[in-house]
Amino acid sequence: FFREPELKKLLEKQLSLIGDLERIISKAAVGRISPREVVQLKVALTAIEPIREAFLASDNPSLQKMGKQLDPCTAVRDRVEKEIKPDPPALLHKGGYIRDKVDEELDELRQIAFSGKDYLMQLQQRESERTGIPSLKVAFNNVFGYYIEVRNTHKDKVPAEWTRKQTLVSAERYITEELKQYEEKILGAEEKIIALESRIYTALVESLIEYISTIQNNANIIARADCLLSFSNVAKENNYIRPEVNNSDVLDIKNGRHPVIETQLPPDEPYIANDVYLDSDSQQIIIITGPNMAGKSALLRQTALITLMAQIGSFVPAESAKVGLVDKIFTRVGASDNISLGESTFMVEMNEAANILNNLSEKSLILFDELGRGTSTYDGISIAWAIVEYIHEHPSARAKTLFATHYHELNEMAKSFKRVKNYNVAVKEIDNKVIFLRKLVPGGSEHSFGIHVAKMAGMPQSITRRADAILGQMESTNRKDGIKKPIQDFVEKREGYQMSFFQLDDPVLSQIRDEIVNLDVNNLTPIEALNKLNEIKKIVKGK
Repeated sequence: FFREPELKKLLEKQLSLIGDLERIISKAAVGRISPREVVQLKVALTAIEPIREAFLASDNPSLQKMGKQLDPCTAVRDRVEKEIKPDPPALLHKGGYIRDKVDEELDELRQIAFSGKDYLMQLQQRESERTGIPSLKVAFNNVFGYYIEVRNTHKDKVPAEWTRKQTLVSAERYITEELKQYEEKILGAEEKIIALESRIYTALVESLIEYISTIQNNANIIARADCLLSFSNVAKENNYIRPEVNNSDVLDIKNGRHPVIETQLPPDEPYIANDVYLDSDSQQIIIITGPNMAGKSALLRQTALITLMAQIGSFVPAESAKVGLVDKIFTRVGASDNISLGESTFMVEMNEAANILNNLSEKSLILFDELGRGTSTYDGISIAWAIVEYIHEHPSARAKTLFATHYHELNEMAKSFKRVKNYNVAVKEIDNKVIFLRKLVPGGSEHSFGIHVAKMAGMPQSITRRADAILGQMESTNRKDGIKKPIQDFVEKREGYQMSFFQLDDPVLSQIRDEIVNLDVNNLTPIEALNKLNEIKKIVKGK
């Protein structure tokens, strides 16, 4: 389409006329198609003809093949054009959708129903001239319908075939065979018109049935052309490039962008593009660490979208892209539960992960986003480590994998597994503030900056300050004692904690404790209670 702009322009114009061809013909198959939809079918088939000719004239073999498969169904188109009015009513039961000159009886009935006065005037004038009775007139009453009235002065001129029905003082009334037939026609004309139009229309719809498969094939080809045209328009608007799709195991994306996110950014905010390289020999698995909101999930999604877009024939949002054919794209992204089946968030996560591991292949692309976060930290780390190890050591399928995580311990895997590489989404810290750079760089990350994100979300300052303090203590303890974390120390020092008397090593307080513990509260009188309270007071003062 970039090489043939005229073809693109023609296709845009003609496609706008076609509408939902597949839906229309499916309604015809069950006989529920309206006259307006039949006209739309005719318009669509008419619009297909120029597309077919343009495709056949194109230099592209694929378009030529599509052109040969298109069939404008001229017989259907011409019949609809001949029989159905160009702007018919939406409903069948009101009639008025069959053209004139399609059926003689229908034309005659319409002439009777809608041109009755004209016919009667013509008949009156004709009979007046034939009989020489100038005052002859045609009229109607509810007793015997249409009649011809002749004044007594001219009754000797009345033809013998007329039948007298009524005699008045100054005139006589007659009926003729022609008037009787006309009366029968006009009284039931509208019902007959609707029935006759319905019969003609039903025959037309039945004739469409033999063209259903042909029109469905047209709809399929037109849908493909519409899809390709959309690819072309989007590629031009967003500066996409043509990817190289091959049979290798390499996925090499230079300055890739997310096709949706980049269109939703403010005009003055550029999208930060990133490179991704995966193969089955040197860099099979990338462990991506980095802060919350840094863009790890967007990077995973854009990699999958670029791969998918390349394989469906679209240009892709990148500077260059070499995509080895992928048979499956597996994703474990986001958090969700399935309460109706009794499945927790973690259970759903494990089900999806199990499905991935049981079905991966040499050509698969796997995306894990924060796997294992639905359970305890060390369970999650253990499961994530084991999964990465399984994918790396798989005997037959070295599936390309992107693994985004906050488990920084997984960065240690790069030391033991040669095809595992560490990357992180870079940030910059200035005056205790974090600036997200959105750039993927080699190496692991030590921090997730979750507390910073909590501040951005509007968390109360007392909570974020306390969280900072607890984090510092836990990290220092973790460095000293390894994996064990004395949580009780932090619990006792948390904000607003009520200290207990009985945890203090004070002999006076111990004595007070013993006095209280030994009291028999159920049998204590008010006077005894006051005396005991006085004793305790003396113990405290005696200190």
